[in-house]
Amino acid sequence: MADAMVTGRMSEQKKQRGMHALLRSGLNASQAVNLLFDRLIEEGNADFLLRDSPQPVAERWVSAARFVDGLSRKRTTRFDAMTKEEVKLDRLAAKGLM
Repeated sequence: MADAMVTGRMSEQKKQRGMHALLRSGLNASQAVNLLFDRLIEEGNADFLLRDSPQPVAERWVSAARFVDGLSRKRTTRFDAMTKEEVKLDRLAAKGLM
């Protein structure tokens, strides 16, 4: 799929302050815009951007549940069923020390 460009107008001061905030978060403008559009697509609207129109409580719960459901599942390892002592012994054995 070909990339498309999105252009926006703002004051230079706003741009510099925003770029500084993005830099502190390890993001660039393209990444931020992509995250914004991902959220717009997920939400189906831009209501989350409007501070004067807070989401109703029920919608916030749905949004929070969607976020939690999207988190990675806990990874299981062979150590999960072991006690700390068994893990230590297993690691020592793997290093050939037992």
